[in-house]
Amino acid sequence: MDESKIELTERLRREYRWEEAAKLKDSARADFRANGIQRQEANEAAWEAMAEAYPPLPKDPVSAVRPTLGSQAGVTGLGMIPDHWPNLSANASLPAELRWVQANRLSVVVEKSHSRTIVHLDRAHEPAPSRSALSWLETSIRNYTKFTDIVARNLKNEEEQADNIKRERMAIAEIEALLSEMHED
Repeated sequence: MDESKIELTERLRREYRWEEAAKLKDSARADFRANGIQRQEANEAAWEAMAEAYPPLPKDPVSAVRPTLGSQAGVTGLGMIPDHWPNLSANASLPAELRWVQANRLSVVVEKSHSRTIVHLDRAHEPAPSRSALSWLETSIRNYTKFTDIVARNLKNEEEQADNIKRERMAIAEIEALLSEMHED
């Protein structure tokens, strides 16, 4: 075994494969014991079997140069897009992206400690509208104050747009009423 038990355990946890690997190890140990192998030897053989069954995942040449989204500073899981999600476009409308983050943040973000956060995108209620929405999710994790400021500004802009549309509709209604009066005369 090239890795120590601790290194193997930590790697498998980082790769989100520890639970299934530990089940294999426990099952292998039970099989070795059932075949009459001594407890300590069975335990060592089970660790060896687990290490062989779960080698390190192949490294993506791009990720070796450029870290995956959210892999720095204690945020993990942002780059683990669920298989059932469609291919995400680069951008969607800013309001749609911010709404998705607001609607899903509590479901997908687990803060383990002040400096360690895990994102479980598979727990989202619906797929993100874009890759940019995942960046906004990361911003909400790393700098919540900045994120809430952006949301507040965006809501203010939406309200202003809604007010402008309402005024324009009222003006159009007034013009239509005047035209209708003129047409009657």
